[in-house]
Amino acid sequence: MNLLEAVEARHAARDYTDEPLTGDQIDALGNVIATINSDDGLDIQLVHDVDDAFGGCPTHYGRFKNVRNLIALIGPDHKDDSAAVLDEKIGHAGQFLALTAVSLGLDTSWVVLHETSEHDGAWTLGEDERMPAAIALGHANRPGRPHRSKPAEELGVVENGEYADAPAWFHNGIEAAMLAPSALGKQPFRFTLLADGHTVKAEALEGMQSEIGLGIAKLHFELGAGNGSFAWAA
Repeated sequence: MNLLEAVEARHAARDYTDEPLTGDQIDALGNVIATINSDDGLDIQLVHDVDDAFGGCPTHYGRFKNVRNLIALIGPDHKDDSAAVLDEKIGHAGQFLALTAVSLGLDTSWVVLHETSEHDGAWTLGEDERMPAAIALGHANRPGRPHRSKPAEELGVVENGEYADAPAWFHNGIEAAMLAPSALGKQPFRFTLLADGHTVKAEALEGMQSEIGLGIAKLHFELGAGNGSFAWAA
């Protein structure tokens, strides 16, 4: 299963079995995490096979059961940067890892935890670091269900023209973005094909964890459209 196939296969799961991750799954995720941390300047950490991967931290929303594995999405909290910079980066990197986990035969769910600096868990949070979100993963007791999505015409806009007349790669990108998870399923993001027919503007709209959602959606758009088909607007 490639990552684009994982986009369609992934559904949030919140109730997990005791079945541990295999050595191959741990190694594969660890290798991808190491690459992302090196390339993006993050400090993402894999917690696996523990009694409570949330480390006693309450969740922002959603009820979870028996979460024994977690990808802690951690990065530098620079005071001179907007919080949105880290949140979008975490969204993109976290979803890449979630889709990788799905491609390895695992189930996943995004989760936002409170009190992450006062946890009893196995991750390490540096003094100048923040953990905007995490990925719960393992083997689900019940498969996740597809979520509702906004119509393509609400997520994708053409600056000079109609959505129906946009090129196929833009439609493919939007269709992949329609499958992007977001807080409360609100999908607070929009992609605009600019007048040159090649550049795409991606923006977060008002909503809960909207920058994280934008990062997730941008990855989906890239996978659907193909990176060689377009350029992101600066």
